[in-house]
Amino acid sequence: MQDHSSEPVGRHPGFIRLFGAWIVFGLVFGVGQGVHAQSSDSHELLQQMATAIRSLDYQGSFVYQHAGRVDTLRVFHAGGGIERERLVSLNGPRSEVIRSGANVTCIQADGSATVYTSSSGRGLLPLVPEAGNRQIGQHYEVRIAGKDRVAGYEADVIDVLPRDRFRYGYRLWLDHSTRFLLRSMVTDSERRPLEQFMFVSLELGKLPSDTDLVPRQSELLATTAAPPDELELRGAPLWSVTEPPPGFSLSSARRPRNGVAGTEHLVYSDGLANVSIYVEPRDAKDEEKTTVAGRGTLNVYTTVDGEWRFTVLGDVPVLTVSTIARSIGRSVKDAAETHQAPTDVP
Repeated sequence: MQDHSSEPVGRHPGFIRLFGAWIVFGLVFGVGQGVHAQSSDSHELLQQMATAIRSLDYQGSFVYQHAGRVDTLRVFHAGGGIERERLVSLNGPRSEVIRSGANVTCIQADGSATVYTSSSGRGLLPLVPEAGNRQIGQHYEVRIAGKDRVAGYEADVIDVLPRDRFRYGYRLWLDHSTRFLLRSMVTDSERRPLEQFMFVSLELGKLPSDTDLVPRQSELLATTAAPPDELELRGAPLWSVTEPPPGFSLSSARRPRNGVAGTEHLVYSDGLANVSIYVEPRDAKDEEKTTVAGRGTLNVYTTVDGEWRFTVLGDVPVLTVSTIARSIGRSVKDAAETHQAPTDVP
């Protein structure tokens, strides 16, 4: 679950709710030479990891170090069929996130809850890279770095190192038997850790009870259902990135359900990292200026130009969001043609 929060994205409620699931919860390491994994092998490793996270039953506790704080959380997960999972904070104000398929419920410390539909399909564990594609080797070097133990499980340590400054790296600890992600660390271009999470106790294969997967109803004060905010575009988007960083290409295009023509949410991806682009009409109070903000691995680049406000954000370096933001332009497609027939799938 990647969820992201920052002042520049306050006008995107769907995205705020997604990252809000984490916000409510509140070592330079040496890399050996290792063994280089072939591109197909690295893709297979990441696919196996993603499958294990989705399909296995498990419950456990993990620590999450991010943005200058450390949170401890308890997770329950039932795989197979429709995924069900629940995340509970163990330090600070009590908060929970419950997911059943695409339906997500965020419960605040005061007992209020918000229910919404997530279009990302991502689970609740943090710092999980995308499954990747078979071209991953063009932009990342994947090494089998060695072996370790995490939460009592034998782990294979995998380094995913960026080949340029446009992306972060990962060090992943995968359970040797199941390829389940036991620990994840995001690193900068100098291989310094930026954020990480690690299981401290884990029971793989243990199916949570139904009680473990639902909120404590007695603590709920009020529940607000949030309608889907966006629709997928059928045609080409009105906006595009003319010179994206190497490896990044358009992976999805959506528009607000009730947005004006030209308002869009685009996602560019290199197979591991995702960058969201929000294009919306400027407010009268918006000044024509550029702002850059960061929180942990998340960077946000906002600029106002003419009648439009552009917000670019993602778990990527500042160089990446700024390069993308400066390359946004109108596509050749006509506005009416593009926006006439959005799908009705949130």
